[in-house]
Amino acid sequence: MLENDLVHFYYQFHHEQHYFLCHDILEEAWKMQRAFSKQDAVVSLILLATGSYHYRRGNFKGAHKTFNKAYQIIVNYSEETMATLGLVRKAYLNILTQLIQDAAQEIPFSPIQLPLTATMIVKVKTQFPDFQVTDTVVETPMILHHHQLRDRSDVIIAREAALEERRK
Repeated sequence: MLENDLVHFYYQFHHEQHYFLCHDILEEAWKMQRAFSKQDAVVSLILLATGSYHYRRGNFKGAHKTFNKAYQIIVNYSEETMATLGLVRKAYLNILTQLIQDAAQEIPFSPIQLPLTATMIVKVKTQFPDFQVTDTVVETPMILHHHQLRDRSDVIIAREAALEERRK
């Protein structure tokens, strides 16, 4: 289950730069596991996506804080665990360190290329033949401002139903 979600995550992260969707993809998969913790290795990727979304939108403080959390979660995980996520450990830690520094210094966002293992690259290209890393900043409004422009009608309906249920 999680492997297919990782493949979809990496495609969206690199090809579409749809960081909001990346967060949703992995968070949903992570929460569907029988046992999950905020210290699970995959949470680092969820936070990386969140931090990238903030960073691209110029929220340097939010990006810095989120990248730092992503680093703190993943730093003690082994190379083997990181490989199960399709990542090269040392290179991923270096990228997070650089992102933490760049966000703190308010250096403008540039696309992030994660250090995927050769096996993961093959899996992504197999599932998504058009996969390639987009090296320019995607500025499509629906991707850039997704949290403001998305359809939230299902969330609103669910909240209203929960509120109504509490009133009973």
